[in-house]
Amino acid sequence: MNIGEKQLKIIENIKFFLNSLKLKDVDDSLSSFCYFTSWSETPGYARIKLQSEGWPFIFKYCKIILKNILAIASHSSYKEICKNTSEKNYDVMLLSWSFKKNFLSDGSFQDRYFNVNSNNLNNVFWILISIDGYVPPNLKDNIKIIKKNEGIFKYNFFSFIKIIFLTLFKYRFSLNKLYHYTFFHSYFAKFIASIVQREFKKNKFKALLVPYEAQPFQNYIFSESKKTNKKILNIGYLHSLPPLTSEMAYRSGAPDLLLVHGRQQIEILKNILNWPEKSLILIKSLRFRLNDKSLSEKVYIPLSLHDQNKLINEFERLLANYDKNSFPQFEISDHPAIYKSRKHLKFKKKIEQVLEKYKDRFSKDKKNISIFLGVTAAVLEALEKGVEVFHICSDPVFQSYNKDIWKKINVTKISDCIFQYKLETKGQYIDFDKSATLDTYLNKIL
Repeated sequence: MNIGEKQLKIIENIKFFLNSLKLKDVDDSLSSFCYFTSWSETPGYARIKLQSEGWPFIFKYCKIILKNILAIASHSSYKEICKNTSEKNYDVMLLSWSFKKNFLSDGSFQDRYFNVNSNNLNNVFWILISIDGYVPPNLKDNIKIIKKNEGIFKYNFFSFIKIIFLTLFKYRFSLNKLYHYTFFHSYFAKFIASIVQREFKKNKFKALLVPYEAQPFQNYIFSESKKTNKKILNIGYLHSLPPLTSEMAYRSGAPDLLLVHGRQQIEILKNILNWPEKSLILIKSLRFRLNDKSLSEKVYIPLSLHDQNKLINEFERLLANYDKNSFPQFEISDHPAIYKSRKHLKFKKKIEQVLEKYKDRFSKDKKNISIFLGVTAAVLEALEKGVEVFHICSDPVFQSYNKDIWKKINVTKISDCIFQYKLETKGQYIDFDKSATLDTYLNKIL
C-alpha cells in the first residue's frame, strides 16, 4: 500500500468513526477525539496514529491522552479585556488569534488570515484569542481580547480538579462522554462558547466568522450559535489545508459556508472529506498575496516538531547527496506562530550546524529553491509562487503530499522521507488576487 492509499484509508476510517458517533449520543463538534490533526498531538491524532501503527504506538498514545487532560491545569483561567463603551450594533462577529506584532500603534488589529485591519470593518466585532498575552493600552472599542491568566505556577491543580469533577457530574459519569469531553480542547470549546453566547445577547449579529481550522471550539460555537439564533450565518475561511487533510472531515458544527481560495481544494473537500457542495464558495485568496513576500532560498521549520533527529538526519542526507554549489545560501525561517519555544531554538541551531557542515553545497547565485521540514501547508503557497520545493518528512504518511489526494501536484520520491514537488497548473490550489478583500465577500453574502 503506497502513501496515498494509506492516507485515504485513514480518512475513510475517520468518516466511519464520525458516522458511528451518531448512534452514541456524542457531540462530535465538542469531542477532542474528533479533532483529527496530522500535525499536533491531539486525542484525535493519537487515535488515528494508533489505528495506523497498531499496538507499538500504545505507550505514546497514553502519553498524548494524559498530556491533553493535564493541559487543562495550565489553561484553567482566562481573562477578558474589552473597552467597548459604545452602543454600536455589529453585523458580524469575527473570532481569530492575536500576537503583539498584529496590533498597530493606534490599538487596531491587523489580521494575518484575512489581510484586513479592524479599523476598515466598521460592522465587525472582533474576539481575539491572545497567544502571547499582549493587550494594547489603547485597545479599540470593537475588539475583545481573551488571554490566559499567568500565575506563579504553571499548573493550577485546584482548578483542574474542580473542572474534572464538574465534568464528571455534568455527564453523570458516562464513560462514553467522558472519553470524548475530558480534554483541554473540549474544555476550551465550552469556555469560548460561553463568551460568544454572552455577546450574542448584547447584539443581533447576522454572521459569525472564523479563519477555519476545524478546531473543536470553532465547530462547537457554530453549533451552539444555531441554538441561540437559527438565522445566524456561520462562515469559515479555509486559510490553509495540510497534506493529510484529516481534521477537515465534515462533521457537526461545520460552517454553513466555507470560503475556499482554490478550486482543487474544493474538489478535495467535496470528493474526499464529504463536504456538501452547496456550502463551499470559491473565492480569491484573502490570506496570501502573489508579491507580498518571497518564499525562496529558505529552510522552513514547522510549528509542530515530530522526531527531530530524523528530520536533522534526512536534511543532512539531502545535502550530502547533491554536488557543490547545488543550492542557494538558505535563510532559516521559523513558523510565524512559534512563541518563545526553546525546542524550536535548539532545533534551529542544529539546522545551522548542518548548513555549516555542508557549506560547499551553497553558492551565492540566486536559485528559486526552498526546503520544508515536517508537516506544513506553506508548501502550497511556495509551489503556486513558482518555488522548487524539497519536503523532508519524519512521518511521510502524516506529513507528505501525494497525488492520490493532491491530483495537480507531481511528486518525485528522493528517499523514503524526502520528496520533491512541482505543480501541473498554477492557480488551482491558491488563486491569488491583489484586489480580493473580506468586506467585498461579506457584502455579497450578507
